[in-house]
Amino acid sequence: MKSETRRLNKLKDAPKNEAKRYKVPSEAVEIIRRAGKIHAQQSRAIQIGIELLWRTPGALAIPDNILTSPLTSYTYKLPPRTAGLIEELAKDYGTKGQGLSACAAILSAPEPRRGAFK
Repeated sequence: MKSETRRLNKLKDAPKNEAKRYKVPSEAVEIIRRAGKIHAQQSRAIQIGIELLWRTPGALAIPDNILTSPLTSYTYKLPPRTAGLIEELAKDYGTKGQGLSACAAILSAPEPRRGAFK
């Protein structure tokens, strides 16, 4: 029975998400953590924020409270597309951590009022 389980485990596909470690300001980590409660997962919140950033023209101004907080290393398990977009956004923001800081800034922005998009 053990050999059959081992054989079946080898047939499974490779993991679809990649675990990546980023140096991110602690305030950005906290914002992403809170957004993760809204979007059910931190990785999903990051995915949404990065996609919004990717579609936003120009670089987003990151608030000072995020930039001045101490850096911390944090691991996120992200889809390959999201990890690739973070790599590309690092060219605009300087580092991958700053790209995630911009993601946190866009996630913490207040929602537009209803009816604003008529």
